[in-house]
Amino acid sequence: MTDILSRHLPILQVVVPLLISPFCVVLGSRSLARILMVSTAVIMFAISVMLLGGVFNGEVYSYQLGGWAAPWGIEYRVDYLTAFVLFTINLIHLLASIFCLSRTDDNIGHAARPVFYTAWLLCIAGLNGMVVTNDAFNVFVFLEISSLSAYMLISCGRDPKAILAAYRYLIVGAVGATFVLLSIGLLYMQTGTLNISDLSRIIAERGSDRTIIMALSFFIIGIGIKCAIFPLHDWLPNAYSFAPNSVTVLLSGTATKVALYVMLRFLHDLFGANFSFTEMPLAVVLILCAILGMLLAPIVALRESNLKRMFAWSSVAQISYIVMGIGIGTTAGTAAALLHLFNHSIIKVAIFMAVGIVIARTGTARIKLLGGVAQRHRFACYAMLFGGLGLIGIPGTVGFVSKWVLVTAAVEKGWWWLAIPVLVGSLASAAYVWRIVETLWTKPIATDGGSADFAGGTPIHIVEWLPLIVLTGLALWFGLNASFTSDLALRAAASLINPESMSLSQ
Repeated sequence: MTDILSRHLPILQVVVPLLISPFCVVLGSRSLARILMVSTAVIMFAISVMLLGGVFNGEVYSYQLGGWAAPWGIEYRVDYLTAFVLFTINLIHLLASIFCLSRTDDNIGHAARPVFYTAWLLCIAGLNGMVVTNDAFNVFVFLEISSLSAYMLISCGRDPKAILAAYRYLIVGAVGATFVLLSIGLLYMQTGTLNISDLSRIIAERGSDRTIIMALSFFIIGIGIKCAIFPLHDWLPNAYSFAPNSVTVLLSGTATKVALYVMLRFLHDLFGANFSFTEMPLAVVLILCAILGMLLAPIVALRESNLKRMFAWSSVAQISYIVMGIGIGTTAGTAAALLHLFNHSIIKVAIFMAVGIVIARTGTARIKLLGGVAQRHRFACYAMLFGGLGLIGIPGTVGFVSKWVLVTAAVEKGWWWLAIPVLVGSLASAAYVWRIVETLWTKPIATDGGSADFAGGTPIHIVEWLPLIVLTGLALWFGLNASFTSDLALRAAASLINPESMSLSQ
């Protein structure tokens, strides 16, 4: 029985939310829909932990859908890298689902409530599917499932601008998805297969040509939009700002991170590292985009007047550090990218939870109206501050750990000069974090209709505080003792860059 369950773990990461999602609408009960949402999150997190444990024991999961062997059938495959990302997004999903329990009714329109939980589960099903599948076209299918669900979730906000933000995301996302689909179509036309492992073998045997070059170019543009890589990030600030707080929490820790995973997987496992980073000048492009993002995004964040929008621009900057690790292309660089992917997910989700709590209590996201809020809502503000220190990369925080590994990887490759934009970007991040500290702690309480306890805020429940405490605790623990996450990221990177060495070590 245990062996049967173990063999089906990869497909369960997708099937469970897909099967449960329709019942959230069919049952017609908000309470039952919430129970289903959280129960599904618990099950999926448990499955991801089981997969991670199995991979640590040297097992690589391969599930053939319908019994059709690859490359003719669709294969789901879980290795170190896959298990690492699955663990990350399902951890965030679980905590975001708990946080959603008391946030949803206050942050979404009444007309959207029947389908909100269905869209929530479909979104996470699509994200998990993108991670576990070893089929290129299947990646596109799950990309569309998660994206369409995300558009729906963003549009559920009460602010009329939420619909406009969702529409802009839909248009830009459709462009990105089209480029990804064109890339996959070119690959299929040239190789006659859609299995990623088979594609990698054929491309390595035949070598690159104009079609493969165009496929890589289209893929980078398309997935770059989904990753919100600078300057393809235009959709992200509005989407995060006007989405319901719980949706911002979910998407900030999962959507762009899965897209970055797909980029890593395709560049190394499909196109091949030699073609992507040696024959093509992709490393230069990624490094340039990363430098621009980590330097310019904090400046824009500093000028923002909306708290959520400020931290949304911060996400653009932090994504740039991950992109830099991918651009370095070595095992150490990839490990740094994966480590920052995990660390940033923790601290940014904690920040958006704290921001959501502050907005619920004060009734406003305008920074100038939040003077003195820390005097009344200490824990949320201190959690926001601690997350901000992680964004800067202060020693003792998870942000410092991943940035240190990133700089070390750059120095090992001989690109020591990359330490300069990393340092300057961190100092720029300190500017907008200090602005928040100055406003929340030192400025007087405003009484002109927007500050704490003067607007119609909603009460804070344990389901909001609990996930924030867990995330803050994880960030503190992994900032002081990063051996587990660093080793996991290194193993995941090694399984991608040099899988032969991993098989020998096992």
